[in-house]
Amino acid sequence: MENKEQEPIHILNLFIRFKNAFAMLWPLVLVLALLLGIFSYQRARKSFTSMYECRAIFTVSAGYTAEDIFGTGAYYDQYNAQQLAAAFPQIVSTDMMRDMVVQQLDKGYINAYATATAVAESNMLVLTVTGPNPQDAYDYTRALMNCYPLVAGVMVDNPQMHVVTSPELPTEPYNSFNGFSAIIKGVILGVVVALLFIFLCALLTRTLQTTEELKTAVNIPILVALPKVDRKKRRSGNNSLITADIDPNLTESFRGLRVKIKKMLEGNDKKVIMVTSTLAGEGKTTVSINLATALQRDGHKVVILDADLRSQSVAANLGESADGAGLMDCLRDKDLPILGCVRTCEKFSIDFISGLSTNKRHYAVDLNRFRMLLDELCQYYDYVVVDTAPSEIVSETTAMCRCAQCVLYVVRQDHVQSAQVINTISTMHQKDVKIAGCIFNGVPKFHRQYGYGYRSAYGYGYDYGYRKYRYGSSSSYGYSGYGYRYGYSGYSSYQKETKKSSRRKK
Repeated sequence: MENKEQEPIHILNLFIRFKNAFAMLWPLVLVLALLLGIFSYQRARKSFTSMYECRAIFTVSAGYTAEDIFGTGAYYDQYNAQQLAAAFPQIVSTDMMRDMVVQQLDKGYINAYATATAVAESNMLVLTVTGPNPQDAYDYTRALMNCYPLVAGVMVDNPQMHVVTSPELPTEPYNSFNGFSAIIKGVILGVVVALLFIFLCALLTRTLQTTEELKTAVNIPILVALPKVDRKKRRSGNNSLITADIDPNLTESFRGLRVKIKKMLEGNDKKVIMVTSTLAGEGKTTVSINLATALQRDGHKVVILDADLRSQSVAANLGESADGAGLMDCLRDKDLPILGCVRTCEKFSIDFISGLSTNKRHYAVDLNRFRMLLDELCQYYDYVVVDTAPSEIVSETTAMCRCAQCVLYVVRQDHVQSAQVINTISTMHQKDVKIAGCIFNGVPKFHRQYGYGYRSAYGYGYDYGYRKYRYGSSSSYGYSGYGYRYGYSGYSSYQKETKKSSRRKK
C-alpha cells in the first residue's frame, strides 16, 4: 500500500475539526475569558485617574470701538475671537505662555491641560481646563486668564477680555470608573484568543474526522460507520460497555455489519473474526462484543476470545470477574483445553474467554499453539470473534491476524492520525494480513447530516442511509436484503402495504 499525499483540508472538514476541537477545549474558552476579564479590570482600575474640570467663559474684543472702523467693530470682535480660539493651542504651547504661567503658579510644573473653543457667531471663548487635582485645575485656569491677553496681544492689538462665567473650584470628578466595560472587553478578548487557538489546533490536527478522509487514507472498504452514543445513554447501564440496544441506529449498524461478515465468510469451514485497531481506546472490545451478540441473535453459536494479553477487558466490559482462566493460561499449559476456559455471561447470554492480564511487557505468542486453540473453538462454535491488542503498540497482533479468515480494522473518529493508520495497515499488508474492511467508530450526528454517517456503499452494494431505512417520527426503522426484512414498527406498516396491494389485485 502506497502512502498518499495529504490532500488539502476542505472547508466543511475544517469546520468539523473545529467543532470537535471546541467540544474538547471549550473549558479553555471559559478560563481565558475569565482570566483576561479579571486582568482587564485590574489594569483599568490601576490606570484610572479621576479628572476634574474647571471652566470659564469670556468675551474677546479688539480694544477699539465700532465708530473707529465705520461700525464694523462687532464683526472684527467675532473674527478676532475665532482667530484666538483657533490659535489657542499654539499660544498655550509657547515658551512665553509657559514661563508666565509657571511664574504665576509658583510651581515648577503644570499639572493640567487646557482647551478653548469659540462660540459660533459670537466673540465668546470657552476655556476648559482638566487635571487630576481640582486645585491645580482651578489655579491653572486663573493663571491662563491672567496671562492669555498678554500673549494674545502679539496676534491682535490690545485684546480685551470680559469674564462672563468665572471659574470655580471643582468639587467632584467629571469622569467615573467603568469596571463593567473593562471586564466585557477582557472577556471578548479572551474568547477571541481561545477561539483562535482552537482554530489553530483544528488546522494543525491530522486525526481522521470523516469517512471521506478515511477512504482517502486507506485503500480498504469501509464496512460501516458506527454512530456516536450519547453520554446519557452510556451512563444508563451498570457497566461501561456500549451495547447496540441502547441506540436503534447502533443496532441497525451492527445488523448491517453482520450481513456483510456472513457474506464474506460464506463457504468457510473456519470462521475466525479478529478485531484490531491502531491505538487503544478506539472501541475494539465494544465492536467485538456487539458483533458477537448480533451473530448469536441470528441463531449462530458464537464465542468471544480476549487475545489482548496485556489488557484483558472483555470480562470487565461484560460485567464479569477476571478470575477465570484465559488465553494466557492455555498458551502456557498445553494440557489445559481451551473449551474448559469458556464462561457464559448471564446478562448478555454470550460465551467468552477472558482472564488476567500479563505483567510482561514483551510476551512472545506461540502462533502454532494459538492456531490450534482457534481450531478447537471452530469445531464447537460457528463464529469465533477475537478481540486483539492494538496493532501499532503490540507487534504480535499482526502475526495473530494471519490466523483469521476475517480481519476488521476499527478506527475511531478524531482519535488517530491518518499517518498512523496508513503505516499500521501498510505493515500488516506487508506481512500478508488481508483486512476485510474498516469500521469507522464514533461518528457524531453532525457528520451524518452531511453524508458522513451510515451511508457506506464501499464495495458491497449496501446503502445505509436514512431514506433507505426510512427513519422517521411516525415509523421506526427496517431494511430489506437477501430476501428478508428486519424491523420493529416498520414491519407492521410493511404488512399493511402488502394487504393493500393484494386487495387492489382482487
